[in-house]
Amino acid sequence: MKIGIDALPLRGPRTGIGNYIESLVQWIPEIAPQHEYFLYSNREIKYARLSPDKLVHERINRSLSFCPGALWLLGRGAALARTDHVDVFWASTSILPIRLPATVLKIITVYDMVWLRYPETTTGYNLFLQKTFARKAIAEADIVIVISQSTQEELIQTLGVPREKTRLIYPSIADRYKPEDPQEAAKYISMKYGVPERYMATVGTVEPRKNLKVLIKTLRILKDNSQLACPLLVVGAKGWKNSHLFQEVKDSGLTNDEIRFVGYLPDEDMPFFYSGAQVFLFPSMYEGFGLPPVEAMACGVPVIASNAQCMPEVLGGAAILESLANADGFAAAIVRVQSDEALRHSMRARGIRRAQSFCSQDSAQRLVDVFENRCCRELHA
Repeated sequence: MKIGIDALPLRGPRTGIGNYIESLVQWIPEIAPQHEYFLYSNREIKYARLSPDKLVHERINRSLSFCPGALWLLGRGAALARTDHVDVFWASTSILPIRLPATVLKIITVYDMVWLRYPETTTGYNLFLQKTFARKAIAEADIVIVISQSTQEELIQTLGVPREKTRLIYPSIADRYKPEDPQEAAKYISMKYGVPERYMATVGTVEPRKNLKVLIKTLRILKDNSQLACPLLVVGAKGWKNSHLFQEVKDSGLTNDEIRFVGYLPDEDMPFFYSGAQVFLFPSMYEGFGLPPVEAMACGVPVIASNAQCMPEVLGGAAILESLANADGFAAAIVRVQSDEALRHSMRARGIRRAQSFCSQDSAQRLVDVFENRCCRELHA
């Protein structure tokens, strides 16, 4: 078969979805070398290729490159798919090109329903894309892949997607996420980024949905009780509506020595950032899956997260879960983890075991199964 793939997430600096797509693109040709794979993008893509060039073809089409990636895909994707005579098109960003041939099996991945559940936490542009084109793609797709049971149930209940049309494939974490020596990792991060060697960590784009305001309240509680033993380092790109958050930090009286926005860290430094942390905090209001806490657990770090949406499903009892608005609960959990060595060891072991259940090869195999099983039935009907 010839399989077309939306490779837009593989461009430039990447966040969780881009890393997830990279691991799949790496492994599916290894698992199913009998097929050909075509990666479509309007700019250069970067990923660690494992397979021979003859299996994977990069189709970088720079026409309409001035357009945002999603609009380029809508306008150019179908023509590229026709040229390559693809049998399957996988829309990794939930948007299908306009006028794909009827003979092409259309598969999309839906990561979350934040645009429907919390529209006020997303940008106007993303809201437009999701409401206009992702919703249409969900209706037109032959198969909808979801990354958690939580997202699956939302699709079924809110948009009426037939259950039999959905396939659950949990994301995987990259092999680089494994425990490093905590002291050496913290020293490396400290020297490279000019931060203290002892720190708490959180990861995510600085935007309303990540609920960082509850961590500001948490730090203030710890500070007032003389229990703020180390600063919180916030890693992630600045999103939107973050000026209010920075004003809240200022109003709270917290200093740069107590909370620090480090910005984006390259992929190769993230395992060291996680491994060197005292504890990882993730108070997000809403996630389709939530890769950062799983990556942190893979690196042996105790995780304290919100109990929102899919967190109980994903973290599987290996983390401490608190109400997303409960700053007192987060503060008490931090003190408990930092003061109880036996608890830290237990959480480390449980977290590593849980993270190992999200395997790259397993996710890729499940995706190949979706490509092959349905496609074989239709092509040979």
